[in-house]
This record gives sequence, C-alpha cells and structure tokens, in this order.
Amino acid sequence: MTHEQHQSPATAASAPRRETLTGDRLCMQCLHPLVGRTIERDEGTGLLYVRCGECGTPSALFEYPTATPWLQRIKSVVASTLAALAIAASIALAGASGGFSGASAAVASTASSDTLERLHAQSVPADPADATNGNFGAGRYGRVDEEWLKSDQGQAALAASRRSYDTLLYFALIQSIGLVVATPFAMFLGIALMRHGTVRRALWCGVPVAVGSGIALSINLTQAQFSGAVAAGARFWVQAAEAHNLPFFSVVSLLVTLGYTTLLAVVAPAFAAAVARTILPPRDRRLVGWLWEWRGKPIPSR
Repeated sequence: MTHEQHQSPATAASAPRRETLTGDRLCMQCLHPLVGRTIERDEGTGLLYVRCGECGTPSALFEYPTATPWLQRIKSVVASTLAALAIAASIALAGASGGFSGASAAVASTASSDTLERLHAQSVPADPADATNGNFGAGRYGRVDEEWLKSDQGQAALAASRRSYDTLLYFALIQSIGLVVATPFAMFLGIALMRHGTVRRALWCGVPVAVGSGIALSINLTQAQFSGAVAAGARFWVQAAEAHNLPFFSVVSLLVTLGYTTLLAVVAPAFAAAVARTILPPRDRRLVGWLWEWRGKPIPSR
C-alpha cells in the first residue's frame, strides 16, 4: 500500500516527491517488481506513477490494486505443487534406478553363463564314450562341471565371462536405458533444490537411488546365494554364473546409477540456466529469472 492511499488528495499533493513504493506491484510490461521505486508525479496531470527499473515503463499507481494477496496465493500453490512433484520424482527415481539396476545385472549374469559354458566346451570337449562328461554342456541350462569350475581354468573362465563382449554389451544396453529414464527425475530434483548447496542436492538425489538400487542389490544377492547353495551336480551353468557374477554386476550398476544421478543433480541448475540463456533473448530472461536468482546470481543481460 502506498503512502497516498490513506491520505486526502490535498495531503497527497503536498507529500514529498521522493517517497518510494512499498506495495507488491509488478510492471505491466515486463513483470519486474516495482517495490522500492521512487514515486513521481506527472507535472501535467498530477497523477502519481513509478517507473520500472528494468524496462523504463511508467506505471500509474491507481490503475490496478496491490498484488500481495494474489502473490501469496500463487506462492503457496507453487510451493505445494513443487513439494508434491519432488516427492513423486523421488519415488519414480527410486523405482527406475532399482528396476533397471536389477534388470541390467540379471541380464549380464545370464549372458555370462553362455560364455562360461562355451569356454568349458572349448576346454573339455565332450567324449561320446564318457556318459558323465556327455551330461555337461547343452547351453546355459546344461549341468555344471563342478570339478572343472573349481580348477584354475574354471576360475579364469568365470573372470573372463564377466568381461566378455556379449556380457558387457547387454549390461551396458540395459544400464543405459535405465540412466535415460532416470535423467528427467534427477534433473527435476536438482532444479527444485537449487537453493540448497551442492552436497545437499547430491544427497537428496542420491537417497532414492540408493534405496531403489539397494533393494535390487538385496534381491540379487539373495538370488546369488540360492544359486550357490544348489547341490553339486544339480546346478545349471546359469546358476553358477549367477552365484559368481550377479553380485558383481549389481554393485557396479548401483555405483554407476548413483554417480550419474548425483552428478545430474549437481549440474542441473547450471544446465537449465545455460539452456534458458541460449534460447531466450535478454529481455525475456526475466520470465525465468529464478534460475539465476535462486542461486544468488544476476540475470545475464547479454
């Protein structure tokens, strides 16, 4: 509310010319806040007005009411909506990271079983005269040669199965899809929390990822223990691969997802501001000025 609104016309006419506006008003041209601007009087008409410090447009003080009530309502709605969306994004991020972490590890482990069985077939060719040896092989669901698996050749084959082309290809493919799905949720959380410090943004984004991927890791560890507990002579190659490789790929997936999403949360505000600066001309950047103001930076004018 301005000083003139509770004075008579005669008193207002004799008021000092250097009063400043204390109400929450916005420039009708560029929406820049007018609070703190000097109140001036037009010599010809005697009307009071303030001049926008951003675009220079004069705004008469009696043309529209103060915006304080509406601004407070808008702030409440925006804050509530932002909080609800942040919770939803956290849940979605936990689900995406957990689902794709578990899937990528499981797919990689299954692919490694094919490599493991193939290396066994190359190392110990089946002898038609040996009925016992003939039971081994038959792809990933063939019986495991436990004696060979415990040998130096078998241990080397287990290590080789982790880094085989097929194994890494399937792992990278599913993991990449998961990171793409998680990207918008991590970006949103990073932008929504831009008023907080870098460490806090990373922690807030890392918690749902750790929860989701941690649940997937627990499930995969349980599956690996079950596969490792199957009686000797009754295991399939896919179970042997799960027992040895599933925990490894689960941990790697968790670390990759956690590192990627926390990095996104850290750089998301700067990235969004850079995109806005590239797309919007200097005059229109005021519309998304919070991208800079919330980080304590001036809105770029060039």
